[in-house]
Amino acid sequence: MYFKRFSDAAWVTEETAFNAEQARLKDVAERSVDVMFLGEMQPERDHALISDDSFPVTYRGRNGRDARSGGYFEFTLKIKPGPLVLQATYWGDERKRDFDILVDNVKVATQTLANDRPGKFFDVEYPLPPALTKGKAQIKVRFVPHDRHIAGPVFGVRLYTAKPGTTA
Repeated sequence: MYFKRFSDAAWVTEETAFNAEQARLKDVAERSVDVMFLGEMQPERDHALISDDSFPVTYRGRNGRDARSGGYFEFTLKIKPGPLVLQATYWGDERKRDFDILVDNVKVATQTLANDRPGKFFDVEYPLPPALTKGKAQIKVRFVPHDRHIAGPVFGVRLYTAKPGTTA
């Protein structure tokens, strides 16, 4: 078993970063509207997941899902009125992968994964245009790889309200 070692000064820095991350996670959890745990059977059923040429994966003890070239995966998320942010979790050691994220068949983002955050999971936020959610009870989120690429893997998707005072 290996443990990280810190000098007193390094520990203060590490502890400050840890506490800031815990506060961020708590804030996002409190503003969450819906959460999708990809690669897990019950959450995928609960969110009406459909897919083609897509597979569940497990990295570092976390479940996720990818889609191969020509495929996709799609699921529904509950929404509520107001500015919303879609957040996806990725693994930082992925080689070059390009894919689009669509909400109700409208592209909201193109994501590239290119080994730019080695050794850790990371979240990317995609603010949703209010016109995509206005008057709806749910949305369909779809991940589609570019030709000869893979979408993801994606280790979780969360939809939450934008911070007060922002328009997402």
